[in-house]
Amino acid sequence: MKGPAFKTELATAYPDCRLVVTKETMTVEGMIKIVYELLKDKLNIARLTFTSGVNTASQEYKSEGTVDRCPLCGIALNENGLCPKCGYKKQQFFHHQKEKISHIGRCS
Repeated sequence: MKGPAFKTELATAYPDCRLVVTKETMTVEGMIKIVYELLKDKLNIARLTFTSGVNTASQEYKSEGTVDRCPLCGIALNENGLCPKCGYKKQQFFHHQKEKISHIGRCS
């Protein structure tokens, strides 16, 4: 199975040859730079961590916006609040429902 070809400042992939040429040293720190460059426009990345043997590197990023995620599997929910992987449905609470619920727990 081949992945897609890509070209960034830090890496170029040649899937027909199963080869990726990088300008970064392939350390855990270099992998973080390459992966962030590839995915920063597609995902809201807050932290990346790579481990190789006894070497570990972690980098935190300022996340922009929020994405509703499934509490069961972590996949982003679609526009209807459904998880495409496991079928979880986010419960929608409306303003009047929150007031109703808050009144139930009060003692007179």
